[in-house]
Amino acid sequence: MNDVEHLIISNSLDFTTDYVCYELQRRSQSYLRLNRDKFRDYRITINLSNGIMNIWIENQKFNIREATLKSVYFRAPVFLRDSYKGSISLEEQLYRSQWSSFIRNLIYFENVLWMNNPVSTYKAENKILQLKYASEVGFDIPKTVITNDEQIKIADSDNHIVKSLDTALFRKSDKEMFVYSNVIKGIELKKGSLKEAPIILQEYIYPKIDLRVTIIGNEVKAVKIIKENEGIDGDWRRCKDDVEFIPYELPEDVVKKSIELVKKLNLSFGAIDLAYHNSKYYFIEINPTGEWAWLVETANQRIDVDIVNMLIEGK
Repeated sequence: MNDVEHLIISNSLDFTTDYVCYELQRRSQSYLRLNRDKFRDYRITINLSNGIMNIWIENQKFNIREATLKSVYFRAPVFLRDSYKGSISLEEQLYRSQWSSFIRNLIYFENVLWMNNPVSTYKAENKILQLKYASEVGFDIPKTVITNDEQIKIADSDNHIVKSLDTALFRKSDKEMFVYSNVIKGIELKKGSLKEAPIILQEYIYPKIDLRVTIIGNEVKAVKIIKENEGIDGDWRRCKDDVEFIPYELPEDVVKKSIELVKKLNLSFGAIDLAYHNSKYYFIEINPTGEWAWLVETANQRIDVDIVNMLIEGK
């Protein structure tokens, strides 16, 4: 029988998942990768009378059952932000919505390790809740308000960090647009159309050193992000091709807070952004599906090995 021990849910173009699959293969693990863009190529049946999912890919049959399944690696889940855009066909809308629902329903296999469970991921993506939980585990957080109030009382000359409440990815004609965090003076903010949508408004922290902290279970790896040996003003992703990622040793108390936060959000993986300023580590945000492959190449951090270790352990 072709029983699957590790189920990988990803996209055929996601090279980050390739790292995990190569490492599973190197260790002779039984795994199956399902790509969200290839569901039309699969024949899938879940029989609720025996709790078994059968998958046929070409002429090969795979069996997934809780008795033998150890883990599900759920890579970059996409919630229905764009399923019903008028620019896509009815067939594509149906495909996106129903297969997205199917993937979420795989939490039917609830007694195995998920990295991460889509229910927990959905909860963890909420930035206000992230800040609340981060504060509860002991992190310093920037002074923060969420507002659409155009009469908000802020000083005209002060800088502020403005960011979207949710991932802001838009399309205009044939171009995709992504909204970064921005440094904006109070006077500019007052001239904007805040009433159109709520924003996250935070105190401006600078000088700072940005830190990316990757947590896999109880394993923690960190890098500092610098440009020409200096911290970066604003969002480092604006100049990501010009920065360095240097392995960084966090204080033990920050390591413990990071692990505790990931567990509090019921995650097994999380990518935390911190800002080091005036001898304090400020929590900025956590991404439950954060990218990490670039750290394997640029900082020699074998996050793929840590992930596979946890998948094999199954807890």
